[in-house]
This record gives sequence, C-alpha cells and structure tokens, in this order.
Amino acid sequence: MRKKTIFAFLIFFVLACHLCYATDGNTLLDSCTAAIQKMDGKNNVSGVRVGYCYGYVQGLMDMNTLYKDSGLSPLFCVPQTISNGDGARIIFKYLQSHTERLDEYAGVLAADAYMEAFPCSDLKISLR
Repeated sequence: MRKKTIFAFLIFFVLACHLCYATDGNTLLDSCTAAIQKMDGKNNVSGVRVGYCYGYVQGLMDMNTLYKDSGLSPLFCVPQTISNGDGARIIFKYLQSHTERLDEYAGVLAADAYMEAFPCSDLKISLR
C-alpha cells in the first residue's frame, strides 16, 4: 500500500509541475548547455540553469530506481552509476541530434535520451 501511495503522489507531483511550469526541449537544451559549459570551465553561466539540468538527470535516475524497486520494468538500463555531468552530456547530445523534437515535453525527451543511450534488451518502447 505504501508503494502505491508514493507512486500516486509522484504521478500527481509530475502532473502538477507540468501544469504550472510546462517545460519543453528548448529549455532543457539551454539548461544542459549551461551545465556542459560549467563543466568545461566557463564560469559565467547561470547556476539555476545548471541545477535545472542536473535536476532532470537525477530525477530520471531516481524514477528508474523507483520503477525497479516497485517491481516495474525499468525504462533504461544503466550499466553503472553515472555522474550528473555524464547525464547532462547524454541529454545534450540527444537534443542536438533531435532538434525537430525540441517543442515536446522535456521529461519525455530526457527519458528518450536515456532509453537510447542505455537500452534494456527486453524493453522496446518509446515515449514518443
């Protein structure tokens, strides 16, 4: 029962956040660009934008762990723990390669980036 309550709360939270701050791929690309610039030594980038990208990266990893721990199939299969910086680069590369999708919801694009980078052999879905 507790897992169902937590899962329902997370779904509500995601939907509520989506309604109050609809984010598309353009915003996520901008944020992950800032994160990469910061990692590469550029100092005059927005910490808020960097944190926004890292938040998506960590949120995806946490969501995937929650799926696995709840007995659901994971969306992606990361072979080892990756840093937020590595995750930002994965999302950035995906968005650069799929600019035609930048008007789509950022959460879907970020998940698709991870599913492309770390596919599970028994899971063949797309959030498109």
